[in-house]
Amino acid sequence: MARRILVVDDDPTALRLIGYSLQQEGYDVLTATSGLDGLRQAREKAPDLIVLDVMMPDLDGFDVCRRLRADPATSRVPIIMLTAKGQVSDRVAGFRAGADDYVVKPADPSELVARVAALLTRASYAEAPEARIISFLGAKGGVGTTTAAVNVGVHLAKSGQRATLADLRGGYGTVCLHLNLRPRVSLGQLFRGREDRTSREIVGALHQHASGLKVLASPQQPEEYLEMSQAVVSTVVDALQADADFLLLDVPHVHTPWRREVLQRSHFIVLVTEQEPTSLASAKMALTMVEEYGISASIVGGLIVHRSRSSTEMSAIQISNFLDIGLLGVLPTAPEECMAAARMGAPVILSQPQASISLSLGQVAERLTAEPVSLQQF
Repeated sequence: MARRILVVDDDPTALRLIGYSLQQEGYDVLTATSGLDGLRQAREKAPDLIVLDVMMPDLDGFDVCRRLRADPATSRVPIIMLTAKGQVSDRVAGFRAGADDYVVKPADPSELVARVAALLTRASYAEAPEARIISFLGAKGGVGTTTAAVNVGVHLAKSGQRATLADLRGGYGTVCLHLNLRPRVSLGQLFRGREDRTSREIVGALHQHASGLKVLASPQQPEEYLEMSQAVVSTVVDALQADADFLLLDVPHVHTPWRREVLQRSHFIVLVTEQEPTSLASAKMALTMVEEYGISASIVGGLIVHRSRSSTEMSAIQISNFLDIGLLGVLPTAPEECMAAARMGAPVILSQPQASISLSLGQVAERLTAEPVSLQQF
């Protein structure tokens, strides 16, 4: 797929010349004639590089550059500043605004094309190492899988990790509800009717929570629902894995055509279950499925959600032996704390950080950062 270049310049002659030169080299060229239009297209069209004129009537190039760098969706896009000003102080101002390169008008087209190619190559070399993928898989519905994924993600983000949480549900998911986020773009809106979204478009669709956690939202309305294919999920995971330290996946407990690949790509699988017999039987079946996928049980850890108090429940040691896996932890009964968090629209780990369940969730998150993951063996 051709790399996408956005050229922002209020001079129509310059736009035509630069656009033609880049198209001759096989680039997909977008054009904008003002700073505000350039900002809009950068956010909506997710270009791979921006050629940005400085002298424009509404917002000058320095202001546009600063705004692009301040927006998580565009903060890493390579930018070449293009201007008639050639003094050292002007170039310094461009670099301080966040530009990666600076070309003085009138630029030779062959030089500009060469600088674009070099900057795109340099940007590809500078990509961050791929994230560790952690999948949260519920033994069955309603065991607290999303709650665990959200709170672990928030803890990682608050600890300084680049953490992204993808809600991999083609139907309605509740990650955004837990975080009180109102997404402008959902997974369904992004991929409905097409499967060829670029990595930059996918990363641009992330929503950032106040904690720093980035979220790819599931559909929020019936008209956004999406029958996700393996190709779509693979594209999403590829894009997000290159943009984070930890990529958390909220995986549906029901069978999907793509679940095998997601779990096989995971560095670790958190199997969430309650202590009651139905959940434990379902957890046992989930482990059988994981084994059939050719995944080692050594990368699976149980997370027990303790919802009620009963003398007939199995202990953590008994559950570990029954499932034949180590445990990440046991979350204590906390109905009041969880209800209060839901009313506030804030994860319990933020709304009540000293509560026992919050401390337990923090310990789970810390164990997941260890290499290998630190499990409790009984």
